Amino acid sequence: MSLLKSTAEVRAFLVGFVGLTLLSGLTIGMNKVLATLLGIHLQVSNLQLATISSAETFAMALGTIPAGFILSRGNPKILYAAVSLTLAAFFCVLPWLPQWEWVALVMFLVGLCISLRVVAMSTVFLVRLPEIGQGKAGWYKGTLTLGIQFLGPLTGNYAIAQLGLHAGFFVSAGMFALLAVVGWNVLPSTTGHQKNAATEASRWRELLRLPAVRVTYLFEVLACFTASSVGVFSILLALRVLHWSKEHAVWLMAVQGLSFVLVLFGLGNVVVKSPQRKRLYGAAHLAVIVALLTLGLLPFGVTYLAASVLLGMGLGVNNLVNMDRISRAPVDKAKVSSHLTLLGMAGGTLGALTVGQLSDRLGLQPVFLLLTLPWLAAWVLYHGRALLAVRSVASPSTPAPVAATVSD
Repeated sequence: MSLLKSTAEVRAFLVGFVGLTLLSGLTIGMNKVLATLLGIHLQVSNLQLATISSAETFAMALGTIPAGFILSRGNPKILYAAVSLTLAAFFCVLPWLPQWEWVALVMFLVGLCISLRVVAMSTVFLVRLPEIGQGKAGWYKGTLTLGIQFLGPLTGNYAIAQLGLHAGFFVSAGMFALLAVVGWNVLPSTTGHQKNAATEASRWRELLRLPAVRVTYLFEVLACFTASSVGVFSILLALRVLHWSKEHAVWLMAVQGLSFVLVLFGLGNVVVKSPQRKRLYGAAHLAVIVALLTLGLLPFGVTYLAASVLLGMGLGVNNLVNMDRISRAPVDKAKVSSHLTLLGMAGGTLGALTVGQLSDRLGLQPVFLLLTLPWLAAWVLYHGRALLAVRSVASPSTPAPVAATVSD
């Protein structure tokens, strides 16, 4: 992959890549709404709906490592275009499937295809990042999330409201065809990056010895677990608990996504450069806990919208601190990035399936109360130990070797 030699080339790549990322995220977010409403149309149970949703995420996690292997030996431009056209064909078929099992199977195949697209884009972005500037490291995540959690759900909701469910799938298929064309013009012919799979296990062990990596992995998995759970079932909460119309039910998901993106784009320097960053980090995790408690205990429109804002902001600050910590850690950034993608997808799959299983037995609201338990445990494990370490340093009679294990 040739270097970007001029400012104009850097700007052209950045504009094209951001546009491709936004359109890609919009399509993924739209498809989540389409799949959820198709499941409701087929009158599935909560667990079956979770299975449909998590089939795509599980396949994305499963396909991450093979996708990297394929891309290291293939042409990203050709692979991205071919996979996008395959996805267009899948979405022409999906609305005609009569049973939820077939829908889940096709969504699994969709996830395998999307994993290759996501790895292609993230790899190209990581390779190009030194040329476009480290200060833009959050642009890919922020732009993708803007599409997935805000523009995508609203577009899917509007398409269904105006054209109907079946036509919404055809709109999505057309967008995948458009992505094939845009990707062909934006992506390079090679990633310029080769992976050594023989050392994969040993690198996992080496990375997990570092406290910064362990903490980042822990809270990113929790964040993906929570975002997936709330994202899938916030529509059901709006429909069944608040009794909102289908046209308005998507707003809980959209508000959460918009809050998350605004934090990523607007508060990056404020958070990571603040002398109170550790406290902001702890406060963000408490905000997530409060949001989940609100969803479980206060079933009102205003409180649910406030909880969505709080959840998006908490997860946004969590991501900013995690990424800044990893960027300063002495680790292979590309390797950690692939691990975070894999762990995030696995956490998202587990979240949707867990909530689906438990909500069939307990109801939706009690499950959100249960989701606070892993966050509380993680908060005590990390922030509680940090507080104890600070107190031990302040006490003249107590040594303070523990502080190093929880430093940022």
